[in-house]
Amino acid sequence: MPEFIITKRLEDAAAAQGVALAGAQPLAGDGSDRRFFRLPGSPTKFLLWYPYAPGGEVNENDSYYRIGRHLRAQGAPVPEIFHYCPEEGWLLLEDLGDIHLESAVKGRAGEAQIPFRYREALDLLVKMQVEGVQGFDTSWCFDTPVVDGPFLRERECLYFVLAFLQGYQGLQLAAADLYADFDRLTKAAVALGERYFLHRDFQSRNLMIKDGRLRVIDFQGARLGPLGYDVAALLIDPYVSLSPARQEEFLAYYLQELKERVAVEEEAWRQQYSYLALSRNLQILGAFGFLTRAKKKAHFARYIPAALRELKRRLAEKAGEFPRLAEVVLSLPPGS
Repeated sequence: MPEFIITKRLEDAAAAQGVALAGAQPLAGDGSDRRFFRLPGSPTKFLLWYPYAPGGEVNENDSYYRIGRHLRAQGAPVPEIFHYCPEEGWLLLEDLGDIHLESAVKGRAGEAQIPFRYREALDLLVKMQVEGVQGFDTSWCFDTPVVDGPFLRERECLYFVLAFLQGYQGLQLAAADLYADFDRLTKAAVALGERYFLHRDFQSRNLMIKDGRLRVIDFQGARLGPLGYDVAALLIDPYVSLSPARQEEFLAYYLQELKERVAVEEEAWRQQYSYLALSRNLQILGAFGFLTRAKKKAHFARYIPAALRELKRRLAEKAGEFPRLAEVVLSLPPGS
């Protein structure tokens, strides 16, 4: 029995696309509450089932549809959307398969793919950031239109305290104890004031490989924001856990490609990037803490040590800038 409601609209849309609702295969989700089903046919297609998507006048499904159509029109390699039924909360999508960047590059056999695949991802990202901002309408966003200082403070810094330090680590720590450090961090992270297309979760599990090339998924949370955020999301991603040397190699490559499209003062840009990466690192740990404890998805806990090591490394590089945050983080046991 499928875990979705078969309606006349869905039956008609599936028939028009040559796929069957009978025999739908549920796919393991990641951190989202959305449900995905592979529908048998030639070729197969995905059913995205999310009848109670979060959001107000514009919900998450609306954002997926509108932003997806925009990106595809701009030439970004996102899945084709064949049908959207906003009244019932489902979409029929192109099936991009099961191989994502993480699975392709992990292990001995995948090591040789890392330089090629990450350069491909960064080429794709630069194009999407610069061209995706053209004609982008923030009214498509179900969950805030921009990544700015207040957003980073609430959704990354405070989320880290509530979901990771308190919720996962069990620390009796007041968020106000870290406010001064968070204010310095968020101010520095948006110092350049740039606003380009921002995916917000541009990491290895959201980059699929189909027919030999990378494709982008999970763009429904896109908005405008600083260029360095998505690069940081990819390079410090604990699913792959690139070495600091690899991170620097690919950051230099990204900047080289970016400079062909945008005027960049490299020293200031790198400085801002270091703070964006630090903020993103807080968000990652907050998310893993929340998914592990609140959502009972225990498999996310295995990535916490790598994310915590990266955060400790980055705070050590900022010696003295965030004294209270560093004191708290450096006191946490390595395997926690």
